[in-house]
Amino acid sequence: MKLKNTINILSKEVINQIAAGEVIQRPASIIKELVENAIDAQAENITILIKNGGKSLVQIIDDGVGMNAKDAKICFEKHTTSKIKTTSDIMEISTMGFRGEALASIASISEVELKTKTNQDEIGTMIIIDNSKIRKNQKIATSKGTSISVKNLFFNIPARKNFLKSDKVEMKHILETFIKLAISNHDIKFKLMNNNQIIYNLSKSNLKKRIIQLFGKKYNEKILPLKEHTSIVSISGFIGNPLDAKKTRGEQFLYVNNRFIKSQYLNHAVKNAMHNIIRPDQHPSYFIFLTVPTESIDINIHPNKTEIKFQDEQSIYQILKSTCKKAIGIANIIPSLDFTIEEAFEVPAHIQKSIPKEPKLTINKQFNPFERSSQINENNQLFKKLFQEDESKHIIENIMHIDENYALFTILIKNERILHLIEKRKALQRIIYEQIEEKLNKQTVLTQMLINPYNIEVNTLDMELLKENIGILNNLGYKINFISKTSLEIIGIPTKTENYNLKDLFEDFLEELKNKNTNINNKLISKIATQIAYQNSKTSDIFNIHNKESLKNIINSLLNCKTPFIGINGKPCVINIEPNTFFD
Repeated sequence: MKLKNTINILSKEVINQIAAGEVIQRPASIIKELVENAIDAQAENITILIKNGGKSLVQIIDDGVGMNAKDAKICFEKHTTSKIKTTSDIMEISTMGFRGEALASIASISEVELKTKTNQDEIGTMIIIDNSKIRKNQKIATSKGTSISVKNLFFNIPARKNFLKSDKVEMKHILETFIKLAISNHDIKFKLMNNNQIIYNLSKSNLKKRIIQLFGKKYNEKILPLKEHTSIVSISGFIGNPLDAKKTRGEQFLYVNNRFIKSQYLNHAVKNAMHNIIRPDQHPSYFIFLTVPTESIDINIHPNKTEIKFQDEQSIYQILKSTCKKAIGIANIIPSLDFTIEEAFEVPAHIQKSIPKEPKLTINKQFNPFERSSQINENNQLFKKLFQEDESKHIIENIMHIDENYALFTILIKNERILHLIEKRKALQRIIYEQIEEKLNKQTVLTQMLINPYNIEVNTLDMELLKENIGILNNLGYKINFISKTSLEIIGIPTKTENYNLKDLFEDFLEELKNKNTNINNKLISKIATQIAYQNSKTSDIFNIHNKESLKNIINSLLNCKTPFIGINGKPCVINIEPNTFFD
């Protein structure tokens, strides 16, 4: 009896499509591969044409060395390359792409048209490939260099095509890839067009000018130069001024031997160099180039080569950190105190020792009714007890003002009077917070138009994110005009809010978007409601009111809140006072 085979040898077509899945995830992957090919072909001008987020067309045109007729045909074969002959060559590759590395994969999942000519040839070659099969191969008149058009990506793999995102999302990924390549190849002219509209037209320049071309003129003053040479690593590039650090991760570009990589470890080295200058939730910008011997790294540990294994990563960490600290020191960066962040300061240890001991009293000096975490739990339990009963049974009595900040009152519950201390400001903040939160959730907050629009500069990628998610901000009362690729103006904000911290709010919003936080709307609502509560509680005259009826209304409003005994800063705004609380 003949057994049926269970192991099959895959066809060439299936093998190519599986391999393509490892190299090509989306249109941005095609751009990375083909632009790197153009760079290695010594191109001085590279044009990238996009249609429908790259799903309909990705075309790369370069003026590099081109290919002759034989190379043009063989470059679409699997496992063909111009750079590797032996296994030892793999560890010595210092350039990016090479004809043949990805073209076979691309040709297996799309329709490809190649036009190319070398400087020595009088006539060029055109090859059209559909699903890995050559449909046309002929001589044509064309200029020196190479033009590759990739059309209808994943047309023969519907399941993969369905995983592609909207045109805007795919374009965002294309911009990310383009910017990474444009920074590290500032000596090349780049043009990027999307649906016949010019997005970038970058002239040949030095690194600093390229950064300014991509991210705006403000970066002329925002970045500090880096320069260091050791036997282990050479470092060049720029770091952002620590005083311009943002809450959102933005312009962070790290290159090893001109190849963009991701490294949380080395990112920490840069941030650690700014310890005590930036806040923990802030992120510095940087454009850093590390040059190391090719034999001291392994670039093949990640399919996209965005992660690298170093032989001596700890030494590179220390050298990078020291180089960044040196740049900050040369620039004489001095952090300024932000009095809106901390309301109190720690007394330095050496000063604490010199302060004479205060006389001992009979009271408990550790007691602070609005700082006790145990009191929070007690209040929560008490409140649950209160509202298990009918609200009409809760009678507020014996209201007594202490000063502009505090007041006392009792609540009568089943013939039992419980004495409470209320901090007026925190109570008012809680009331306002929950009122605004409810309005924001119902999208009933009105917009107040600004006399002077507030301008914000963002990079191109962040701008695309904002455009894609602008509906969230519009629903919360913000009105925004997009002025250019990197700037916008806020012309309207939710009523009763202030515009002094709009930059922080937008940076938080962008950071949540980048982290793909599905709870972003609730976080934004909480932040806006908190801002309004803090601002309105400062301007309220409740603290000078000695009318018991007015204060009673405030207390009633507070008790009707969802979280009545806890202020919006997480500390109590009302506590119950028991006998012997104040004394040991």
